[in-house]
Amino acid sequence: MSAARAPRARAVAFEPVALALLLVFVATLLGRLPDWRTELARFQLLMLVAFAGYALALARRAAWRALPRGGAFVVLVALAMRAAVIPTAPSLSDDVYRYAWEGRVLAGGGNPYAHAPADPGLAPFREARVQPRVNHPELSAIYPPLAEAGFALVARTWFSLLAFKLWVVLHDLALCALLAGWCVRRGGSAWDAIVYAWNPLVVAEYAGSGHHDPTGIVWLVAALAWAERRPVASALAAIAAVMVKLVALPALPFVARAWPVRVRWVAGLALTGALAGYLALALGAHSGLAAFASHWRHNESLFALLAAVAGERRARFAAVVLAAAVVALALRQRLDAVSGTRLVLRSGLLLSPVLHPWYLGWVLALEPLGPSPAWLLLSCTVLLGYGTFATPAEGGAYHPSLGWRALEYGLPVALAAGTWLAKTRARGTSVRTLP
Repeated sequence: MSAARAPRARAVAFEPVALALLLVFVATLLGRLPDWRTELARFQLLMLVAFAGYALALARRAAWRALPRGGAFVVLVALAMRAAVIPTAPSLSDDVYRYAWEGRVLAGGGNPYAHAPADPGLAPFREARVQPRVNHPELSAIYPPLAEAGFALVARTWFSLLAFKLWVVLHDLALCALLAGWCVRRGGSAWDAIVYAWNPLVVAEYAGSGHHDPTGIVWLVAALAWAERRPVASALAAIAAVMVKLVALPALPFVARAWPVRVRWVAGLALTGALAGYLALALGAHSGLAAFASHWRHNESLFALLAAVAGERRARFAAVVLAAAVVALALRQRLDAVSGTRLVLRSGLLLSPVLHPWYLGWVLALEPLGPSPAWLLLSCTVLLGYGTFATPAEGGAYHPSLGWRALEYGLPVALAAGTWLAKTRARGTSVRTLP
């Protein structure tokens, strides 16, 4: 290396360290906030700073491709960011209390599908730390059986909120490592995994609030990564993803196309039986799944337009039909597994009557394979779903107004349109300059 290039190389090598230190420092400040909801403005300001550092890392990651041990560094920083926020008490969401309660009931021999938390029959399981903070105590369990089994395993091993958050973080770190390796196998760089691993929303929602989505996302990504090389393992992973959260279900037709016919049939029969059993359990009296499907709404985007035109009930039917049409169109166009999965997950989120910030993790997990500036921006603006720089009077029942949702979704839409126009003009210019 020439003397002129040496200082530049050292500067490039220092960049990821400096940005990693910034991200970990901001995560540490987030972890020291006593309550993210009551200090919402401070939380959102720190998240904006974190997203600024994250954006710089994304912009510079191509220059880091030649740096050694990129995968290990990405995962190590991901671990540090998550460790910094994991001690904070969940305040933006109380879902983790629900996980703990249902795990305690199942581990103790009860049935969280048959009995809602308010059921007097579950009185022996009640205690002062968790049960009083369980959301929707009138509704029974909504999550598929594999998710519930995970809750029960944690509750039997170590019944504490920290244990449930560690359960989530372990899966999340495994996902970061899986993405780093998959990016390399696809001809990219392990540094591309920072698109998910260092995303501040991912860190806050999973390590901070304890949402269990990574326990399903990791299996969906594994199913996609293994589809061609290890079809049986891919099929088992795909079934596991669906049995943690149903959001993975529309991706299966794209993953399954790489499997041998016998694997498809066996996996299809196994999944059909598993889903039938789950629905039989979850659609009983006081069903949380039925309540979610029939009337829950929060922070919706395209669904709000459908509801304004056709009414809420017809809008729910139309959203399902449109989502199915997207799947059919993608299959007809023979999109590859990753492209098809990304399309149906993105469409599903936009058509859904509920879009909580942590739902975006399912889309963000595939962004390292080809980042979309608009969706990455949405992972920042979606924080408006918690309130606008001040603690909402409604608390956890806050629903952003149409104006704030126009800003939340409008900025990413404008960025997507600008990106598309820039690419279109660039293609036109390149065509005109051909000899």
